[in-house]
Amino acid sequence: MDRVRIGLVGCGLFGESHLRAYRAVPGAEVRAVYDPAPERAKDLAETFRVPRICSSLPELCELNDLDAVDVVSPEETHLEPVLAALEAGKAVFVEKPLATNLDECSRMSRAATQAQRILMVGHILRFETKCGLLKQEVESGRLGKIVSMHARRNRPRSLLERYNRTHPVLENSIHDIDLMLWYTGERVRRVRGFGRKATGRKHHDTFWGVLEFEGGALGIVETIWLLPQKAGVLLDDAFQLIGDRGVGNISLYPGALSFWRDDGYEIPDSGYDPRLRGAAVGALRDELTYFCECVRNQRQPGIITPREAKNAVRVALALVESGNRQQDIEINDWD
Repeated sequence: MDRVRIGLVGCGLFGESHLRAYRAVPGAEVRAVYDPAPERAKDLAETFRVPRICSSLPELCELNDLDAVDVVSPEETHLEPVLAALEAGKAVFVEKPLATNLDECSRMSRAATQAQRILMVGHILRFETKCGLLKQEVESGRLGKIVSMHARRNRPRSLLERYNRTHPVLENSIHDIDLMLWYTGERVRRVRGFGRKATGRKHHDTFWGVLEFEGGALGIVETIWLLPQKAGVLLDDAFQLIGDRGVGNISLYPGALSFWRDDGYEIPDSGYDPRLRGAAVGALRDELTYFCECVRNQRQPGIITPREAKNAVRVALALVESGNRQQDIEINDWD
């Protein structure tokens, strides 16, 4: 297979990022798009020269000239397009979280197994260079046994209108939960969540979660959506891992690259989804390149599996429950 022919489901902002990233993926060709908002699909198809705009999900999934379907729809709507694409014999990439409940995670995983097709979940940080180097350092043993991890993932208040559709643990902290599971290779046995609603919206705009791992390590995930827009900081992210022989630190603020202009201060994204020469590069490009390589070689993804993605959802949902009930939650079931 020289080229991987892709259909995109979901033409929001991140769907646009995927289209831009595919420009930089060797051998990738997006041939069709679908979105419940036809005008949005039309606009992106024209911008990125996608030849076909589908009027329905079944129309896209049943196209004979597609090898894969990329699902970038809102978090709670992944089930239908994933199942439809797998049933149609397509490989599937679906953005994180795999689903917003465990039953849907299980249904998608079973469908992929039964169809003998690829199902890859977009946990982008496993492809981010700094996170990958920290994983390598942990595996080398030079940091010793993991004792503590602390993740900060904070965003501007202005993004709440768009992203408060989903609880911040499932929207944002799921990244760091997955990293902690990846670094430790252990189950989480107990969690405690603390949430606040400073803006009075549906979901918490401030959330802290404490994770206790079976091997004794502690993890803290922090996500807050209250950064001032004019501060010029879009990604106030950091991750610290402390072992009994060393410490690993990742920080996106202050950034290695910044712009000081008459109209303000800006730290552009230079890791996840930076734009260079008209294409998205960085972790998103590398993640989608890996997916296309798996499709091309008919190989199941090993860097991230549906089982791992489901366990990240399991921990996230336990944190949400803990925050709502204001008590510790033990996790007894585990895949």
